[in-house]
Amino acid sequence: MTTIAAGAGYFSMMGKISAAGAVTLDIPEGSVNIGGNGKGYMIAAQSSWDVSDATNHDGSLGTLVLGDDVYIYAVDDGDIQAKLVASKNADIPDGYTAVNSRKIGGFHYGRVRPVVNRYDTDYIPSVQIVPNSVWDLQHRPSCDPTGMVEITPGGFWADIYLNSEGGGIWPENVPVSRYGQSLIRNNVYARSDFHLLLRNAGKRLPVVEEFLTYAEGSPAGQSANNDCAWAANTNTGPAPSGTVAKAISMFNVVDVVGNLWDYIGEHSDWGDTLRKDFTVVNVGKDASIPRGVVDHAEWRSFAGGGVWNYGDEAGSRCLHSGSKPWFTNGIVGMRGVCDAL
Repeated sequence: MTTIAAGAGYFSMMGKISAAGAVTLDIPEGSVNIGGNGKGYMIAAQSSWDVSDATNHDGSLGTLVLGDDVYIYAVDDGDIQAKLVASKNADIPDGYTAVNSRKIGGFHYGRVRPVVNRYDTDYIPSVQIVPNSVWDLQHRPSCDPTGMVEITPGGFWADIYLNSEGGGIWPENVPVSRYGQSLIRNNVYARSDFHLLLRNAGKRLPVVEEFLTYAEGSPAGQSANNDCAWAANTNTGPAPSGTVAKAISMFNVVDVVGNLWDYIGEHSDWGDTLRKDFTVVNVGKDASIPRGVVDHAEWRSFAGGGVWNYGDEAGSRCLHSGSKPWFTNGIVGMRGVCDAL
């Protein structure tokens, strides 16, 4: 063991874990505490560390498939140098315990659209380690990094997918960013419920500029088909997250165009004659519980990207400034963002 990392909770790397290829990572050297005071270990630098190699994972990976979230653990292997183990397990890798393993990083295995292929309607995104989803204990968002990508280095991260239900029950249920899921929308919930759901995940709603940034590069919808976005005029409802392969931005954020509007956390009021309005409060979850009144003329918020039948009007710069926060019409979804740690 090394005295450098002897203090409980210690972790340090000379740089950050980064993607090297479709299934490989570059690991900088560092040191880590595993299991409490006096249990410090070295991390050796490794280039093109292959997570699919059987010697580098715990057996839970099997074959990597689209939508997998993978975690990197440093484990006590009986030597001063920690062994790195990849696992699909979010808590403890198979064959180890909370005492002899520590989660130090991870990534999402999903679709990738390079900057050079922004707005390219012919490009079919590759499926690989998503480069800007790679995180470690020094380089990550302040919330759970699972299913997120870094948009602005040192700035903010965004959910890859429109959110779906995770665990728990209202008002403490935690939404998740996950591939292939039925989406949360404003049918059971009002749009004004979304902030609390995202709070439960340690996230918040994006502002307009954040939406416009993470949506950049995703091709516009088309009225006659769903080739580049779930937006054909003939669609009658939303599709599971990630259904359309090309519906991805140059920051690797999925379904920013079409499917469901991205709800945006900016509000305004139109007009100057205020009225007391209980109807905009008594909606969504807890609608039967008195929660006061809103004095407004025409309270509105923003939504971005378009919806499932918006056709060629759906796009990365598509905005609706007249979204009504109390509506429960089922056309709006949500995606969380989070500041970098």
